[in-house]
Amino acid sequence: MAQFYSTQQACFYNEAVDFFAQYQEQQRALHQAELVWKQSQQAGDIAEVQRKNRSLFTDLQFEDEKRRIRCWTLLRQAAEALLKLSEGTTPLETQTASARLLGGLLMTASSNKRKTLLLENAYKPCYRALLTLRLLEDLLEQNILKEPLWQEWYQERNVGSLTDCPYRQKLQIPIVMGCIIQHAGLMCLPAQQLLAKQNGGDKAERALTQEQRQELLSHCLTGSLDLLKYGLGELPYRGNKREERDLHQQQHERLLKQLKRFISAKPNTPLGSLFKVPQAYASVALPGRPRYNYDALPKAALLMRDGVQRGDYHGVLVDRLFRIVGLFPQGYGVVFTPLGDDGKPQMKYEFAIVNTLYPEKPDQPGCRVVSRNMQYRNTGHNISLSSELNLFFKPARDRLKRLPEERLKELLNILFKDGEENYMNVLLPKCWYPESFFSVPENQNLWQTVHLKQN
Repeated sequence: MAQFYSTQQACFYNEAVDFFAQYQEQQRALHQAELVWKQSQQAGDIAEVQRKNRSLFTDLQFEDEKRRIRCWTLLRQAAEALLKLSEGTTPLETQTASARLLGGLLMTASSNKRKTLLLENAYKPCYRALLTLRLLEDLLEQNILKEPLWQEWYQERNVGSLTDCPYRQKLQIPIVMGCIIQHAGLMCLPAQQLLAKQNGGDKAERALTQEQRQELLSHCLTGSLDLLKYGLGELPYRGNKREERDLHQQQHERLLKQLKRFISAKPNTPLGSLFKVPQAYASVALPGRPRYNYDALPKAALLMRDGVQRGDYHGVLVDRLFRIVGLFPQGYGVVFTPLGDDGKPQMKYEFAIVNTLYPEKPDQPGCRVVSRNMQYRNTGHNISLSSELNLFFKPARDRLKRLPEERLKELLNILFKDGEENYMNVLLPKCWYPESFFSVPENQNLWQTVHLKQN
């Protein structure tokens, strides 16, 4: 996460903030110095004046070049750090690593709610970029994206030699870079001024109107493109071999065109939705929105499908995203009725945490059970949780409503230490909040391979 955002070391966030604060003045100074030097040459000024003007221009040019090299370095480091955390040597390893990272981000986000910059500039770009990678892989596997060259790279992927893997180097890393640059567009001054004006300095205070939202998106797009052009731009070649230099320039020009295409793609096209759909889902799943509601996160699919009806997203990509993540996000705390030895639902409930991508059905999450006989434990098993037993859904809650109120309160106080204070208004909880459970290192083994049981 430190490669995305840190107060202790160089990171892409700090570089982007500095860029947006200074780049217009820096570009003006660079352009003016170049103009003065050229005019000095044309006017036939004495050699000393020409050397002075040329030195001023080349010094500014050198500083600009150093900034761009530093920005490219930090951007690539962030992209490679995410891939290192999320990619395995087999599809199963990749799914497990991705589920672990997504779940960890969700479960630790609540304890970091007050760390707005960390959530906005590390959690969200990391979360959305990871979802974009998994969606990309799914679309290529299903042959939904009509990009022949991407398919070729995907078929030629080589996990044994990552530096020689065309899929990783030519597609995955640029995809993550595109997500990060898109997200950084929000830091541009016009976008920040709009948010500050709307919320009186508190960016989480009020939701934007539709008109303001469109204006914000326009500012973000312009900011992202400015960052790509002026903050990153050309990457100088270090060496003295002409063939290597020419190859470097060709590859970098292709990368710049590729990133510009990613950033500029219309949201309702397949390419645009490849970036927009994960971004929209991440904004719903993680804290930061004015109307953030953890309990209602499984309803994100309804919000996304409303967006499809409005023409905001491509419908096929929304469907594929929820085929990957299901209705319940990774790390979400579910409450369920366990089955007894007779195979019938018991009149009590236990806790589990969603820990698996690609559930059997979107409303049937793959979970790790983390309580037994109403006591927390870290040696549970995995289940594919039926909606009939999941208290998020009304039929499961209705079954337990037959219990006396005193028994329901007793259950709450056993499982929730602060049951009387926070949960008495809802005797049958639809979900639970696992951040305290997950904060204990011994409880962070949710993705170890264990037996899958029926429930």
